[in-house]
Formats: sequence, structure tokens, C-alpha cells
Amino acid sequence: MAQPKVVVVGTGSFGKNHVRVLGELGALAGVIDVNEAIVRSFAQLYRVPWSTTVKAFDFSGVDGAVISTPTTTHLEIAKELISKGTRYLFIEKPVVTDIKEALELVEIMEKRGTRLMSGFIERFNQGVVQVRDYLREGRIGEPIIMAATRIRQWPDRPVDLGVIRDTAIHDIDIVRYLSEEMPSSVYALAGSLTGRPREDHATIVLHFEKHRAILEANWITPSKSRKLTITGMAGYIEADLITQEVTVKDDKGSFTKAIAWKEPLLLELKSFLQSISEGREPSPGVKDAVANLALAEAALISSQSNRAVSLSEILGGYKGNKLEKYLRS
Repeated sequence: MAQPKVVVVGTGSFGKNHVRVLGELGALAGVIDVNEAIVRSFAQLYRVPWSTTVKAFDFSGVDGAVISTPTTTHLEIAKELISKGTRYLFIEKPVVTDIKEALELVEIMEKRGTRLMSGFIERFNQGVVQVRDYLREGRIGEPIIMAATRIRQWPDRPVDLGVIRDTAIHDIDIVRYLSEEMPSSVYALAGSLTGRPREDHATIVLHFEKHRAILEANWITPSKSRKLTITGMAGYIEADLITQEVTVKDDKGSFTKAIAWKEPLLLELKSFLQSISEGREPSPGVKDAVANLALAEAALISSQSNRAVSLSEILGGYKGNKLEKYLRS
């Protein structure tokens, strides 16, 4: 079967990486960006069509599209792409700005038969893959505490959301993925130490049935770190998500497995292309996108009200329990 063809909308700070990888895979169908100089340069480099708007682009022969623009533009761009007949969308996290927008997008997608992959790239990090394997093997026994740290200086890209929905949402997804369940409640402390209008640091506690997850994220610390640790009844796992190195410590000592570093984005986009080729739902998909955004919103509510926010409260905020199939499954 021929390689699916995908258009990239947004070729800026991270979108350019989607362009590069899809170009290397022979799957790039075109590029769209409001910056004409940049989009022209990519079009010339990869010899593909270009446009400064979705409306003006010819989608004949296109199988899917990547949206890698500021989050506040995702919903309208997604609507345009769906109206153009795009059947597969890859949307960078968070899929949209809030749950209200997410439910609007999902309703449109369901009516048109559009399928979604949400850009939670850490699922394709070899460090996370190895940690999941260890947990499924019972290597450290029953987990007690999961902890994730994601810190760096202020991003060198346009930022239209705070650190919770923009950054900590990656770790919300990781602990959900590893736990294979939804937490019952969320408690968070967040604020702005830089004086910017949105939060630049956050500490989030997710309460699962038998364990807790503690997430720390900030855009303040001058050094960059992405780490995941899991304390279990019979041992301890430590993963560096930058180097993808994973160490297990138990009563037999310390063991670091040699893992070949692989580019998560390459694996992620290969998975997206494969889902198109096979005509199946991509993963992480719609349910993950909505669930992670709901938990991020719960963390914001918690930090603003200084109280724990339960899953039932999140569900109760929407008429007819529209979130039920995404948060209970």
C-alpha cells in the first residue's frame, strides 16, 4: 500500500520537526503557514505544495493533516480541515484550549467520521516504554508513588496557555497511561513567579485507587530536566526522559538497562501513518485528548480554589454527562 500523504499546518517552533520527519518518511503532502517566507522555504526544500491558509490549499490526494499551531487556533483550523474532507487529524497537545471546545470538536468529528491522534509524544519515549514494561512485569511490585518533574526556562516559542495545560499535561498523560485508570481527584498549587498573566509553575497531585502521582512543572528553572520516578512495594524505577535511560533499584542492587535512543516524534508519526494505512483509530486518541485536558482543567480549578477537585465534580459540570464516555472508560 502506498505511503499516506499528510499536510502540516504550522511550520514554526515544533511544526518544523513534523515537516522534517514526514519529509524523511516520504509522507509530506504539503505545508501551510501564515508566514509566507518560512512556508515557501519548506516547500522548496521538500518540493511540495504550500499555502498561507487552509482554505486556499488543494487537498486532493491528501490522507491526513498535522496541526502544530498555537493552541488557541486549533479548533478553527480543525474545523476547516474537516470541512475539506480530511479524515485523519494529528493535533499537538492540548488538542484545544478547554473542555467546551473539545466537546464541540468531538461532535463535529463524530458526524464527519474524522479520526484524531493527540500529540502526547512521551508515550513513544523509550524510557516510558521501558517503565511500562517493568510495571507490567511486576518488577517493583505494587506502585505507591509516581513522580514526574518537567522543568526548564521560559519556552522560546509562542505561549498562549499556562504551564499546566501546555507542559504538565504531558505528565498527566504519562501517569494515566502507566496507571491504566483515571484518578478520582486532583489537587494542585500553581502561580506566576515571573509576573506573567498565566501560571509558570505547578505542583499537581493525582489520587488513583491504590497510589498517588505527584507532578512538578515550571518555566523558571535555568536547567532543563524531564524525569519520571516510581516507588513500589518491592523496588524503585528512575527514568530520564531526555536520555531515555532507565534504572531499577531493589533488594538485589541497581540495574540500568542499555536502551537504544530513538526519536519519539519519528515513532509517533509512524504510528499515525500506520493508523491511516490500516483504517483504524490512532492512539493516543480522542479519549486521551479529552481526559488529559479535563484533568488539566481540574488542576487549574484546584489551584484557584485551594481544594481538591473530584472526577465526579468534573463530570457534573456538563449537561447530560457528555464527558462520561471519555472519563469513565
